[in-house]
Parts: sequence; C-alpha cells; structure tokens
Amino acid sequence: MTTAHVPEVWLCLATSLDGRIAESADEMPRFTSRYDRNKLFGLRAQADALLIGAGTVRAEQLPPLIRNRTVRERRIRQGLKPHPPAVVVSNSLNLPWDGRYFGRDKQDVLVMCSGATPEQRKLTESRGIGLIETGAPFSLARGIARLGDLGYHTILAEGGGRLVHALLSEDLVDRFYLTLAPTVIAGENTPLLCSGPQLSPRARLALESTHVEGSELHLVYKRAKKAHPPAK
Repeated sequence: MTTAHVPEVWLCLATSLDGRIAESADEMPRFTSRYDRNKLFGLRAQADALLIGAGTVRAEQLPPLIRNRTVRERRIRQGLKPHPPAVVVSNSLNLPWDGRYFGRDKQDVLVMCSGATPEQRKLTESRGIGLIETGAPFSLARGIARLGDLGYHTILAEGGGRLVHALLSEDLVDRFYLTLAPTVIAGENTPLLCSGPQLSPRARLALESTHVEGSELHLVYKRAKKAHPPAK
C-alpha cells in the first residue's frame, strides 16, 4: 500500500514593523522593495500551485502572476506554463466570478471548498475552473492533501490574514518566508498578518536564515520540531 503524497506548504508574506500586511483591506501591499517582489516571483515560479484566501481575491482583484519575464521564460523552458495555477480557498463560493482572477487566458484556477451545489458546479465548469471539495466541515488539511493526490508537490500560500490563521492553526506551514519592511502603518482596521481567534496551542517556528536588503529584513522560518515529552 502506497502512502499519499502530502504537499509541502510555503507561506510568503511581507509586513510592516507593526504587523500590517496592507494599508487597507481592499489594497495589496505597496511598501516593499523590488528585491522583495522579485523574491516572491521566484517562489511562485518554484511552486506547483498558489494558495490564496477568498478575502484577498475579493479585495485585490489582482491575479498572482509571475510579473518577471525572465522567471516566466525559465518556467517555459522547463516545459511548464508561465504561471502556476491559483487555488482560491472559499467555503461560501462568494467570489467575483467576472473579475480578473477568473480570466481563462493567463492562469489556471481551482477553488477549494467543503462542497458545491449543482448550480455552482455548473458555473465553475463553464468557466474552466476546477473544484477541490474537502467535504463538510471544511478542512484545509484535507484540501491540501487532495492537491497532493492531484500531483501538486509544493504549495505557496500568500494570505491574507484569515488564511494564515487557518494554516497555522492546523500546523500546515513547512516554511515561512517573512519580509519585515521598515515602515509603520497602524490603524484599527488595517489587515494583520494573522487574523482570527487566539491560537491554541501557539504556532511554533524555527529560524532558518536571515538576509538584510537595504533596510528590509528577510527571514525564513521552518516548522519547529515538536518537543518530546520528558522520560518517566
């Protein structure tokens, strides 16, 4: 009996010094350097699929494309499509179906949910959008395992805060690429790195590497080893 492959999950985000990931809920982050953006494009190029929260899709309307020609051409030479597919996590399927995320000319799109109605299946099928159904109740871990069954080995998650919370609460993050930008945004309603109830147990990560680029700090964390219980 063979064991199903479980994809490795990478998380990539940039935050201000006070933990904000954007200046408002309906904007993408605009406070990082060109170096940071090219790092993101490089990680996208290595991934088999990109995991995006529904809130990000509704707010930004900007598909997660590789906006670096050299990186795109490298993928094409490797026999890959210019952009890896986007997997949108949306249990309600309340998505801007006519928006730029779901254009069929640039990027394949899948939607992960607990289940879909016949009408929703008809809608997604007509737009060439695949469905990843986890069964009720919704389980991000089951959805990611299903991506493994479909042949995806590396998943790059890009947020927002609710998706980050879900990934950390289910202990699904294998590597966390975090950029700390030299700015403070503040604001009561600005989106945070992680949004949701207090994590219990708290997520634990181990620092793997650091890099300073200008005034930005680029950190890479990996999954922390679980402590063994004391011997009796």
